[in-house]
Amino acid sequence: MATKLSEFRKCTYKAGGKVIEVPNLYESIKTDPKKGRKYLARFRFHDDIKTKVLGYSKKNGTIILSPKDASKLLDAHIKGLEAGYTSSSNISLNKLFDDYFETLDTSTQWTHKKKYIYQLYIQKTLGKKKIEKIREMDIQKILNDMNKKGLKPRTRKSVMEVLNPLFKFANTNKYLRDNPTIAITVKVPSQKKIVTNATDLFKKVYAGINAYYHDNPYYRALFLFGFTGRRKSEILNLKWENIDFTHNYYWIEDTKTDDQQKYQLPHYLIEPLQDIKDTRRGLVFKSSITGKKIVNIDRQMRQLKKFLDLETLTMHYMRNILVSALAEQGIEAITLSGILGHKDPNTINKYPKYQSS
Repeated sequence: MATKLSEFRKCTYKAGGKVIEVPNLYESIKTDPKKGRKYLARFRFHDDIKTKVLGYSKKNGTIILSPKDASKLLDAHIKGLEAGYTSSSNISLNKLFDDYFETLDTSTQWTHKKKYIYQLYIQKTLGKKKIEKIREMDIQKILNDMNKKGLKPRTRKSVMEVLNPLFKFANTNKYLRDNPTIAITVKVPSQKKIVTNATDLFKKVYAGINAYYHDNPYYRALFLFGFTGRRKSEILNLKWENIDFTHNYYWIEDTKTDDQQKYQLPHYLIEPLQDIKDTRRGLVFKSSITGKKIVNIDRQMRQLKKFLDLETLTMHYMRNILVSALAEQGIEAITLSGILGHKDPNTINKYPKYQSS
């Protein structure tokens, strides 16, 4: 419903015993029992007449916005327009996300994961809401609801890893002045498992993989890749075109940090990789049935854990074993951080071997 100026009157407030009339600010003549009076800004800007509802005077019977406060909001709004901020009254979060998504590199897995997270956890609740009306409490409610459903802190943090850059994009491109995510943090408990006698454990797992998958070069190579320091997603996205058997190196296209990273190909991986019966095109570890990337290796991991009698074993735990074993050999933290592909060298401090006591 269109706002009618006839339903409003000039807004005033008292200061120093005088009645001050605020230019370009109006208040509704009628008072809503719950919301109080509505404040309306109406002013000329670059030969156009701009109108904007600034808010209401009450919430649950409590005064939350006085005429003087509304006057300050009006000033801030006009200054924002003068500074180049886009009027966001008709821009929904969905529209903002579409604009933001167009600026991302769609060749990376993380870009598509962002879209998946947005659609799964954010779109239904906030997608149609105008971005200027989204508050910190709206985002916190999403996180609280996820917590009530038993979703892990890591999953809740992924929501903030989408919303934080999304609202920074809104600020940078002057859709908004304020970022409602700026004060929200999600703490994720450390999931690093302490590795003791890492060198012996490395030898045990290494020998176990070679023994159990002796006649299966596909899974022997896949699990041995866990001892290169690569993440599971990086291994499963590896392509034949990214392996140079002549000079014995490979590179990762799509890492957690969205960088291309080059690594030496260990001698123990050359034979099983070359023994894999494949066309040597596209993904190395693809389904023999569909030709697409495999996403679930749980059954094979369970078999390996049973063979090794090592229930704690996971692909990520193999990174922990590797870094701990190398640390036992005196390898410096900065070198280990490079082996693991960390963008920030200080990330290595999250591993138990390097945590301060």
